[in-house]
Parts: sequence; structure tokens; C-alpha cells
Amino acid sequence: MSVEPPADDQQRPIRRGQGLRLSVSAPAGDAPPPPPLLPDEPLRRGQGLRLSTSATAGASTGPANAMLRELLGAPQVVALSHGPVAYRVAGHGPPLLLLHGWAASSRYWLMTLADLASDFRVYAPDLPGFGDSPALSEPATIARQARVVEEFADALGLETFTVNGHSYGAGIAAYLAALWPTRVQRLILTAFGAPGNELERMLFALARVPLDLTLHLGYPWLNLLAPWVRIWQPVTTALLCVPPLPQMMAARFIANGPREQWMLQEGIVDLVKMDLRAHLLAIASVGDPAVFEALRTAPQPALVIGGTGDQIMPPPTLNAAVQLLPDARLALIEQCGHIPMIEQPEAYHQALRAFLLQAA
Repeated sequence: MSVEPPADDQQRPIRRGQGLRLSVSAPAGDAPPPPPLLPDEPLRRGQGLRLSTSATAGASTGPANAMLRELLGAPQVVALSHGPVAYRVAGHGPPLLLLHGWAASSRYWLMTLADLASDFRVYAPDLPGFGDSPALSEPATIARQARVVEEFADALGLETFTVNGHSYGAGIAAYLAALWPTRVQRLILTAFGAPGNELERMLFALARVPLDLTLHLGYPWLNLLAPWVRIWQPVTTALLCVPPLPQMMAARFIANGPREQWMLQEGIVDLVKMDLRAHLLAIASVGDPAVFEALRTAPQPALVIGGTGDQIMPPPTLNAAVQLLPDARLALIEQCGHIPMIEQPEAYHQALRAFLLQAA
């Protein structure tokens, strides 16, 4: 099957790390059509897909809506060694773990849970300090969060699984994949990139050292402060939900606004519920050398996927991550920012399915 690029791309060569551009369109008011078949030619390292959608904003997802309403309710809870972890789960089939990013929770994955439930058993935990999972009493480094995810998988009886991490969660996913290569079958990094060269990576690592040290020394004081911060959460949530504050706060992360407007309020709730300790440790994780080393050593087939309009992790950083990984491909979603599972769910889920089912 051949795929013709749009007219405005006829003269643009396909470069390493970019790849094909597929178009999915739907008439206004109609449900989106089934995704087109992918080209027969296998995707190679650093190439991949470029995806675009023009489905009408707010289009119905059909039968998935009932599941969305159910998943939006109270999450399930599993007891781990450090305390409870909340999670959402849907579907039947091979296990797929979804790890959210900074200031987020399993609610960011609601549409992904509903969409992929027909082919996979999909689990989305709230990492400690986010959503409905209490924070860890010790510093929640990338390595520590990865061990929480491993214990979560153990508790649910998942011997092997695929892991998909978004942004901060992608760093955890990469670390997990490198540390337990026999358990993690495939790796997906959503909206996650790397500095373009070794010098930049070294500078990132050096810049985080003083912050990392300060947080570790001050963690007992943060434990004392956390209950007082939680007291103000209801007031803060109410203030930040007053328009146009949600739209203004989302502008840097979402290129064209979320497909479902109710997700803006959910995002504010998650932002305010984020534990101060988890927030600071997530910021300190930027430039973690352990993550860069994990990218170099994770042996699984990997997909790096993000948006062409992402201001947080622009396409060059995504391609840099592809170059570090031993076996990776790149998929870019047109007119999409930092949160593709919310902004361009059809194109995002199409790319996930193509990778997961092709690699199965």
C-alpha cells in the first residue's frame, strides 16, 4: 500500500528520525473512520511515522464513552510495602502499563484505557505522590519510582508486560526497561526526549546536582510541611478552575486545546493534588544520568512518540532519544503538543496499536 504525502510536503525529503506522514480525516459530526493500514515496509531505526488528524473536536468516541464514565469513578487500590497505590484498569489481553507524567495521574490515560481495552489488559497506576496515591516517606527518585512499579506488577501477578510512560513517567519506564529487560517486553516513550549530544547531557547532569542534594537533605522538613500544604488544596483547586485560568495554564502543554474540555478541570485537580515532595523530586529528575544510561541499554523494541507542536519536548529531542535507544522508531503527530493522549487521541492510539500489534 502506498501513502501519498500532503501537497505541502511533496518537496520535503524524509530525514532520519522523521518518516512518513499519514492523514486521518472525518466529516464534521461523523465518528472517525477506522485507521488506515500502515505501509508494508517495516519501520527502521530513527524513522517511523508522522501522523495527523482532522476529526472534529469533541467528536464522540462511541461505545468507549460508557467505559470512560466508569473509569472516571474511584480507582482501585493495591497495598504495597510502602503503602497504597491507586490504579485504573480495563480490558483483556496482554498486559500494558501506563505511567503518567508530572502533575498528572491515571486520569490522563482514561481515553487510552477505553480505546486499547479491546486488545490489551491496560493498567494505569497513580505514582506515589500523584493522584490518589500517597507520597513516599523517602525521596522518590526515578530509581525508587521504578521499583514501586515493579512491586505494583508483582502484586497484580504480571510476570511480563509492555510499559508506556509519558514525560516524567517515560523516564521511569526507560529505567524499568533497562533494569528488568526480561520482564519488560516493549517500551513506549510518549513526549520524552533527550539532549542532542553528550556535552548537553553532562551539563544537565551537573545542573541538577545541587538541587538533588538539597532535596535529599531537606526531605524530613518537607515531610513535616506536606500536611499543611494539603489543607489549602480545596481552595487552590477552586481558584485555578475559574476561567480562563485552566486554558491559560494548558496553553504551553496543549497546542490546540484538549479534545474533551472536561479534561482541563481534571488536569487542575491532578496539579493541585500533586504532593510537594513528589513535585520537587520530579523536577530534580531532569537530566538524571541514570535515565540516559537506561536509554542506551534498554534492549526492547521501542517507540518514541510525540507531537510536532510540543514546546516541552520538541521533535529534535525525541529524535535524540531514538538515537540513544538500541532498537527504536519515531512517530510524530501533527498539530499536537505535549499530551497527545488527550489532544490527538485517535492518531496517538493508532500509532500505539500499530507498534504493539506489529511487535507482538
